[in-house]
Amino acid sequence: MTIRNNKPSECDRCHVKFIGFENLSHDELSAFKESHCKVQYQKGETLIKEGTRCNNIICIKRGYAKLYIKGLEDKSIIIKVLKEGDFIVSPGLFTDNLNHFSVSALTEMDTCLISVDAFTNAFRNNVSFAESVLKLNHGITNDLYSQLINFSHKKMTGRIANTIIYLSEKIYNSRNFYTTLSRQDMADLSSVSKESLIRVLKDFKESGILSVTGNHIEITSPKTLYNISRVG
Repeated sequence: MTIRNNKPSECDRCHVKFIGFENLSHDELSAFKESHCKVQYQKGETLIKEGTRCNNIICIKRGYAKLYIKGLEDKSIIIKVLKEGDFIVSPGLFTDNLNHFSVSALTEMDTCLISVDAFTNAFRNNVSFAESVLKLNHGITNDLYSQLINFSHKKMTGRIANTIIYLSEKIYNSRNFYTTLSRQDMADLSSVSKESLIRVLKDFKESGILSVTGNHIEITSPKTLYNISRVG
Protein backbone atom coordinates (compact mmCIF):
# COMPACT_ATOMS: atom_id res chain seq x y z
CA MET A 1 0.00 0.00 0.00
CA THR A 2 1.33 3.43 -0.98
CA ILE A 3 -0.15 6.61 0.49
CA ARG A 4 0.23 10.06 -1.02
CA ASN A 5 -1.51 13.30 -0.10
CA ASN A 6 -3.22 14.92 -3.07
CA LYS A 7 -3.50 18.61 -3.78
CA PRO A 8 -7.12 19.78 -4.22
CA SER A 9 -6.29 20.81 -7.80
CA GLU A 10 -5.58 17.16 -8.67
CA CYS A 11 -9.24 16.34 -7.96
CA ASP A 12 -10.32 18.87 -10.59
CA ARG A 13 -8.36 16.93 -13.20
CA CYS A 14 -9.75 13.53 -12.17
CA HIS A 15 -11.60 11.78 -15.01
CA VAL A 16 -13.53 9.36 -12.77
CA LYS A 17 -17.16 10.24 -12.07
CA PHE A 18 -18.55 9.01 -8.77
CA ILE A 19 -22.34 8.76 -8.66
CA GLY A 20 -23.84 11.41 -6.39
CA PHE A 21 -20.76 13.59 -6.17
CA GLU A 22 -22.30 15.92 -8.75
CA ASN A 23 -24.88 16.83 -6.09
CA LEU A 24 -22.27 18.13 -3.65
CA SER A 25 -22.15 21.86 -2.97
CA HIS A 26 -18.96 23.82 -3.57
CA ASP A 27 -18.13 23.83 0.15
CA GLU A 28 -18.85 20.09 0.52
CA LEU A 29 -16.71 19.22 -2.48
CA SER A 30 -13.93 21.42 -1.14
CA ALA A 31 -14.10 19.58 2.20
CA PHE A 32 -13.75 16.27 0.31
CA LYS A 33 -10.76 17.59 -1.60
CA GLU A 34 -9.02 18.97 1.48
CA SER A 35 -9.49 15.82 3.55
CA HIS A 36 -8.59 13.12 1.06
CA CYS A 37 -5.40 11.28 0.18
CA LYS A 38 -4.49 8.93 -2.66
CA VAL A 39 -3.76 5.29 -1.78
CA GLN A 40 -2.41 2.64 -4.15
CA TYR A 41 -3.05 -1.03 -3.34
CA GLN A 42 -1.37 -4.09 -4.76
CA LYS A 43 -3.27 -7.19 -5.86
CA GLY A 44 -4.36 -9.19 -2.81
CA GLU A 45 -4.10 -6.32 -0.33
CA THR A 46 -6.98 -5.67 2.05
CA LEU A 47 -8.77 -2.33 1.75
CA ILE A 48 -11.38 -3.02 4.45
CA LYS A 49 -11.48 -5.78 7.05
CA GLU A 50 -14.77 -7.00 8.47
CA GLY A 51 -15.20 -6.01 12.12
CA THR A 52 -12.82 -3.00 12.04
CA ARG A 53 -13.76 0.64 12.56
CA CYS A 54 -15.06 2.78 9.71
CA ASN A 55 -12.16 5.19 9.24
CA ASN A 56 -12.50 6.39 5.64
CA ILE A 57 -14.71 6.34 2.57
CA ILE A 58 -12.85 4.61 -0.27
CA CYS A 59 -13.35 5.78 -3.86
CA ILE A 60 -12.03 3.50 -6.61
CA LYS A 61 -10.24 5.35 -9.41
CA ARG A 62 -8.66 2.32 -11.13
CA GLY A 63 -8.76 -1.44 -10.76
CA TYR A 64 -11.08 -4.09 -9.35
CA ALA A 65 -11.86 -5.34 -5.85
CA LYS A 66 -14.10 -7.94 -4.25
CA LEU A 67 -16.56 -7.20 -1.46
CA TYR A 68 -17.18 -10.26 0.68
CA ILE A 69 -18.26 -11.62 4.05
CA LYS A 70 -17.00 -14.60 6.00
CA GLY A 71 -19.26 -17.66 5.97
CA LEU A 72 -19.07 -20.94 7.85
CA GLU A 73 -15.68 -22.58 8.35
CA ASP A 74 -14.01 -19.27 7.44
CA LYS A 75 -15.12 -19.54 3.81
CA SER A 76 -15.64 -16.34 1.85
CA ILE A 77 -18.92 -15.36 0.21
CA ILE A 78 -18.34 -12.71 -2.46
CA ILE A 79 -21.30 -10.33 -2.65
CA LYS A 80 -20.10 -7.89 -5.28
CA VAL A 81 -17.21 -7.01 -7.56
CA LEU A 82 -16.21 -3.34 -7.34
CA LYS A 83 -14.66 -1.31 -10.15
CA GLU A 84 -13.73 2.20 -11.26
CA GLY A 85 -16.34 4.76 -10.18
CA ASP A 86 -17.55 2.81 -7.14
CA PHE A 87 -17.14 4.13 -3.63
CA ILE A 88 -17.44 2.06 -0.48
CA VAL A 89 -19.62 3.03 2.47
CA SER A 90 -20.18 0.48 5.21
CA PRO A 91 -23.77 0.36 6.54
CA GLY A 92 -22.18 0.40 9.99
CA LEU A 93 -21.04 4.00 9.47
CA PHE A 94 -24.30 5.31 10.90
CA THR A 95 -24.93 2.54 13.45
CA ASP A 96 -22.09 0.80 15.30
CA ASN A 97 -19.26 2.42 13.26
CA LEU A 98 -17.99 -1.03 12.22
CA ASN A 99 -17.35 -2.51 8.80
CA HIS A 100 -19.72 -5.40 8.15
CA PHE A 101 -17.84 -6.74 5.13
CA SER A 102 -14.31 -7.01 3.82
CA VAL A 103 -12.86 -5.63 0.60
CA SER A 104 -9.63 -6.77 -1.04
CA ALA A 105 -7.90 -5.87 -4.30
CA LEU A 106 -8.27 -8.17 -7.29
CA THR A 107 -5.77 -6.06 -9.28
CA GLU A 108 -3.48 -3.13 -8.64
CA MET A 109 -5.71 -0.25 -7.57
CA ASP A 110 -5.70 3.54 -7.34
CA THR A 111 -8.09 4.87 -4.71
CA CYS A 112 -8.89 8.07 -2.87
CA LEU A 113 -9.70 8.02 0.83
CA ILE A 114 -12.12 10.67 2.11
CA SER A 115 -12.53 11.48 5.78
CA VAL A 116 -15.63 10.16 7.52
CA ASP A 117 -16.33 13.62 8.99
CA ALA A 118 -16.46 15.32 5.58
CA PHE A 119 -18.64 12.52 4.20
CA THR A 120 -21.14 12.37 7.07
CA ASN A 121 -21.48 16.15 7.10
CA ALA A 122 -22.47 16.11 3.41
CA PHE A 123 -24.80 13.14 4.00
CA ARG A 124 -26.66 14.89 6.82
CA ASN A 125 -26.99 18.25 5.09
CA ASN A 126 -27.45 17.38 1.42
CA VAL A 127 -30.60 15.41 0.65
CA SER A 128 -29.69 14.64 -2.97
CA PHE A 129 -26.29 13.30 -1.99
CA ALA A 130 -27.79 11.26 0.85
CA GLU A 131 -30.27 9.68 -1.59
CA SER A 132 -27.42 8.62 -3.90
CA VAL A 133 -25.56 7.01 -0.98
CA LEU A 134 -28.71 5.17 0.13
CA LYS A 135 -29.22 3.89 -3.42
CA LEU A 136 -25.62 2.64 -3.44
CA ASN A 137 -26.07 0.69 -0.21
CA HIS A 138 -29.48 -0.56 -1.27
CA GLY A 139 -27.76 -1.93 -4.38
CA ILE A 140 -25.34 -3.89 -2.20
CA THR A 141 -28.30 -5.17 -0.14
CA ASN A 142 -30.09 -6.25 -3.32
CA ASP A 143 -26.94 -8.07 -4.46
CA LEU A 144 -26.94 -9.89 -1.12
CA TYR A 145 -30.60 -10.85 -1.53
CA SER A 146 -29.90 -12.10 -5.05
CA GLN A 147 -27.03 -14.21 -3.76
CA LEU A 148 -29.25 -15.70 -1.06
CA ILE A 149 -31.87 -16.63 -3.68
CA ASN A 150 -29.24 -18.13 -5.97
CA PHE A 151 -27.70 -20.16 -3.17
CA SER A 152 -30.98 -21.47 -1.79
CA HIS A 153 -32.98 -22.12 -4.98
CA LYS A 154 -30.50 -22.78 -7.78
CA LYS A 155 -28.38 -25.80 -8.51
CA MET A 156 -24.66 -25.56 -9.09
CA THR A 157 -24.88 -25.02 -12.85
CA GLY A 158 -27.47 -22.27 -12.39
CA ARG A 159 -25.29 -20.45 -9.87
CA ILE A 160 -22.26 -20.56 -12.13
CA ALA A 161 -24.28 -19.45 -15.16
CA ASN A 162 -25.57 -16.54 -13.09
CA THR A 163 -22.00 -15.58 -12.14
CA ILE A 164 -20.88 -15.53 -15.79
CA ILE A 165 -23.86 -13.33 -16.72
CA TYR A 166 -23.17 -11.01 -13.79
CA LEU A 167 -19.54 -10.54 -14.83
CA SER A 168 -20.54 -10.02 -18.44
CA GLU A 169 -23.33 -7.50 -17.82
CA LYS A 170 -22.42 -5.72 -14.61
CA ILE A 171 -18.62 -5.71 -14.50
CA TYR A 172 -17.04 -5.99 -17.96
CA ASN A 173 -20.01 -4.89 -20.12
CA SER A 174 -19.22 -7.45 -22.80
CA ARG A 175 -19.94 -11.07 -23.71
CA ASN A 176 -16.26 -11.41 -24.53
CA PHE A 177 -14.11 -10.46 -21.54
CA TYR A 178 -10.95 -11.13 -19.57
CA THR A 179 -11.82 -11.63 -15.92
CA THR A 180 -9.65 -10.41 -13.07
CA LEU A 181 -11.16 -13.05 -10.77
CA SER A 182 -9.32 -16.25 -9.99
CA ARG A 183 -11.13 -19.58 -10.24
CA GLN A 184 -11.41 -19.55 -6.43
CA ASP A 185 -12.97 -16.07 -6.54
CA MET A 186 -15.49 -17.21 -9.16
CA ALA A 187 -16.28 -20.23 -7.00
CA ASP A 188 -16.81 -18.00 -3.95
CA LEU A 189 -19.08 -15.75 -6.00
CA SER A 190 -21.08 -18.83 -7.01
CA SER A 191 -20.99 -20.55 -3.59
CA VAL A 192 -19.49 -23.73 -5.03
CA SER A 193 -16.13 -25.45 -4.64
CA LYS A 194 -13.28 -24.53 -6.95
CA GLU A 195 -13.29 -28.07 -8.35
CA SER A 196 -17.00 -27.85 -9.15
CA LEU A 197 -16.56 -24.51 -10.88
CA ILE A 198 -13.76 -25.85 -13.07
CA ARG A 199 -15.84 -28.92 -13.98
CA VAL A 200 -18.92 -26.86 -14.93
CA LEU A 201 -16.86 -24.39 -16.97
CA LYS A 202 -15.41 -27.37 -18.85
CA ASP A 203 -18.94 -28.71 -19.47
CA PHE A 204 -20.11 -25.29 -20.70
CA LYS A 205 -17.10 -25.14 -23.02
CA GLU A 206 -17.65 -28.63 -24.42
CA SER A 207 -21.35 -27.85 -24.94
CA GLY A 208 -20.52 -24.72 -26.96
CA ILE A 209 -22.02 -22.36 -24.37
CA LEU A 210 -18.72 -20.69 -23.52
CA SER A 211 -15.28 -20.30 -25.01
CA VAL A 212 -12.78 -20.43 -22.16
CA THR A 213 -9.03 -19.89 -22.46
CA GLY A 214 -7.42 -19.17 -19.12
CA ASN A 215 -9.15 -16.07 -17.73
CA HIS A 216 -10.56 -15.13 -21.13
CA ILE A 217 -14.26 -16.00 -21.38
CA GLU A 218 -16.64 -15.54 -24.29
CA ILE A 219 -20.34 -16.32 -24.10
CA THR A 220 -20.95 -18.12 -27.39
CA SER A 221 -24.52 -19.28 -26.70
CA PRO A 222 -26.13 -16.56 -24.55
CA LYS A 223 -29.66 -17.96 -24.94
CA THR A 224 -28.62 -21.31 -23.48
CA LEU A 225 -26.64 -19.68 -20.66
CA TYR A 226 -29.56 -17.41 -19.72
CA ASN A 227 -31.89 -20.40 -19.72
CA ILE A 228 -29.57 -22.35 -17.40
CA SER A 229 -29.41 -19.34 -15.07
CA ARG A 230 -33.19 -18.92 -15.11
CA VAL A 231 -34.19 -22.51 -14.41
CA GLY A 232 -31.31 -23.12 -12.02
